[in-house]
Amino acid sequence: MTKIVISFGIVASLICGTGVASTPSAWAALDRAAQAACKGEIVRLASKAKVAKISGRVSGIGMGRDSDRYYALTLRGTTAGFASQWLCLYDKTGKRAVAREIETP
Repeated sequence: MTKIVISFGIVASLICGTGVASTPSAWAALDRAAQAACKGEIVRLASKAKVAKISGRVSGIGMGRDSDRYYALTLRGTTAGFASQWLCLYDKTGKRAVAREIETP
């Protein structure tokens, strides 16, 4: 009987703990929000920066209970006419972004 209760508990926790997949429109909304916040942060850091496109994405960044709190983007564009690339970390909870230029050799 104890084994059945424990097994049921494990199965129930797995079922209840399973997340629901996001819809394509939810991903698009996240992309728009992250890109807007990242562009704002990049322009704040470099007023002559022009972001052209998202060149990469990383989701599911964080630890423990916040394992999906952050969303990272790599973005391409120009700064004062020179090719530039940035890494931006978007906080989905706080709706804030931190960006830095990626230096290439």
